[in-house]
Amino acid sequence: MKMKKIYYVILLLLIILINLLFLLLFSVKKENFDNIKVDIGNELTVYFFELGKCILQKKNFEYSKLVTNENSNINEHFFFKSLPSFIEYDFDDIYNSFHDHGLTYENVLDKVGDSYGGLTTFELVSNDRYYFWISMKPIVNKILNNTFETSGLKRIVNNPIIHFRCSDTPFLRYSGYHLQYYSFFKEALQLISSKLNKEIHEVDIMSCVSHKSDELQQKSCNTYASSLKEYLNNLGYKTNIICNSNIDDFANLFYSPAVITIGGSFSFIAGFFSNGIFISTEADKGKLCDVCKDFVLYEYNLPHEDVKDYNDTNDVVTLLNQKS
Repeated sequence: MKMKKIYYVILLLLIILINLLFLLLFSVKKENFDNIKVDIGNELTVYFFELGKCILQKKNFEYSKLVTNENSNINEHFFFKSLPSFIEYDFDDIYNSFHDHGLTYENVLDKVGDSYGGLTTFELVSNDRYYFWISMKPIVNKILNNTFETSGLKRIVNNPIIHFRCSDTPFLRYSGYHLQYYSFFKEALQLISSKLNKEIHEVDIMSCVSHKSDELQQKSCNTYASSLKEYLNNLGYKTNIICNSNIDDFANLFYSPAVITIGGSFSFIAGFFSNGIFISTEADKGKLCDVCKDFVLYEYNLPHEDVKDYNDTNDVVTLLNQKS
């Protein structure tokens, strides 16, 4: 009789433990697992900017972070381990392209660089920045593709992807990060359809909301992503909201037939240097890059000053539909 009681107690404890495990598993946001501890877009922006500076000097490239691994997480993941830490100079074509556009090692920091070691050069706020990066595109594309292949991350992606950055932004109200009127996405998809010369029937919204955000901001961002999905569904597109680990999402953007970005280094590096179509909003107010008009859509950013509270989603969604 005593043994039976012990058996039932153990069974009850096991049932409680299993229930707790299920609750824990389903309460954890899927987007948090397998994220690598590297700000992928920022790290690669600096990496390729440094490579460009070496090309302008006609010298070999060595990226110290990949060699020393001091105070860095980048060697902890197979993708960054697969990036070349040393590249011998053999880039006369890129060097000549730089010089054809008036870029030299002596003036590149003034014309292209920033005070953050190249960190914000993904923001195409001048013709010079565009010329720098379009000159670099062949080697950046090659390195990324080789690194994805070596890392086992190469894949086939069928749908255009909207990189819907909403987590710590737009709540920070930084000048380069805005929400866009929904008509921006309508116009972008029409432009992609024209460039691909085929109808688009399905689109993915890449929306991961946990980056440097609190619970209320995450809830608001989920509302904005769902609202955009509904808007696109009403236009006739089958629309999916996706979020995987950051490195998987980065690879998906790179291999997508088209990327629509609302800003950020993550989607710029993956989209601009891919073989697909890249459509972007303006980096800030005004047409600061005259030669970017082929892929940049202007005057679709919702001004921060028009928004009283980004957590008042009903009010903001009304604003986002104004130009639709």
